[in-house]
Amino acid sequence: MHTQAYPISITGIHTARFYDTLRKGYQAVEDELTHHIAMRGTMPEETHSVIYRQLLERMKQFLVREEIVKNIVVTVGRSVLAQRLANTTTYTGIINYGVLGSSATAVANSDTQLGTEVFRKVVASSSYTTNVAFIDFLYSKADTNGTYQEFGTVIDGTGSANTGQLFTHALTGGWTKTSSESMTVSTQYTIN
Repeated sequence: MHTQAYPISITGIHTARFYDTLRKGYQAVEDELTHHIAMRGTMPEETHSVIYRQLLERMKQFLVREEIVKNIVVTVGRSVLAQRLANTTTYTGIINYGVLGSSATAVANSDTQLGTEVFRKVVASSSYTTNVAFIDFLYSKADTNGTYQEFGTVIDGTGSANTGQLFTHALTGGWTKTSSESMTVSTQYTIN
């Protein structure tokens, strides 16, 4: 008996959007978005996600630029998923931090952390549709500023650098966030 193999893959993209925080009306929208993010966990995730997306839509009027990069799902990240499928519960499998770094070293399947992590932020919103997961992060103008050469997502991290299991890693080509900008990073993972 011959069986056909169907390859499974996880592809991901990260979309960074930069917003002008000095424009009239911006701060009110960011304040509302930040308040909503702080309320995450007090309502069903689906409800939170819908409201979050509506607020992001309102922020588009302040959009300065958008940059999209592809990532790799590193071996340790794929291993967490395999462990969960086999009922090994060491890790939850939940991405909870988006991490920014300054290293421009090429990413590799064997990466276990960013080259040089400089800032991390907890998830702002997460949702899924069928085989696609959407996970978003908000970096306010006060959070961090600089040029970030790399971005990654982390499973079961803490607020400390280099904690948790790296899930994805990407070179950004130099996302530059100034002190007058906020930035959202929307990640999308498709399991084929």
